[in-house]
Amino acid sequence: MFIPDLATLPPGRPPSPYPFPLPLKSADRWGVGSLPDGLTLLPVGWLGASVPESGSAPEEFIDKLLAAYVAKSTFTDGTAGWHDCELCPGAEAWYPGGQVGPIIKWRDREQRLYGHGHYLVRHGLSVFMAPSLILHYILDHSYRPPDQFIQAVMHGSFLGPADLNWDESSPREGDPAA
Repeated sequence: MFIPDLATLPPGRPPSPYPFPLPLKSADRWGVGSLPDGLTLLPVGWLGASVPESGSAPEEFIDKLLAAYVAKSTFTDGTAGWHDCELCPGAEAWYPGGQVGPIIKWRDREQRLYGHGHYLVRHGLSVFMAPSLILHYILDHSYRPPDQFIQAVMHGSFLGPADLNWDESSPREGDPAA
């Protein structure tokens, strides 16, 4: 899926890569989350089949992004399914040993990433939305995220369901909450 980095998204858009709300789970409840008024949603890392900017990223930034992934500070994509990397050459890169998702190597450790979900990172009045596979794109495909996103990860906060406006009454038809 391609969405240009830092594209201007319309106000009121759901904090999702899709133009429609996704069901989100908070504790044991399903509902639809939206950003509080006054915040701007900015996509980062929805590369599609090409890397728009190459280069290295600061190590501390990668450390924080990986720690947030391990701490499950990502939002599920509800029923949207799994996503493969469009940059990888084939199934052997995406399903190592028959398991779903690439294994990244960072600082003498390995972490399997799953193509499911996304980060929401707030810095000031901006909320950056990045796919959970962004670490794979950075470490394995030399993607360099915009400096604004790097600063948000370094100095902002990862959002969770409690940070969103929550509506349990409006799930999409066919979703778990329906």
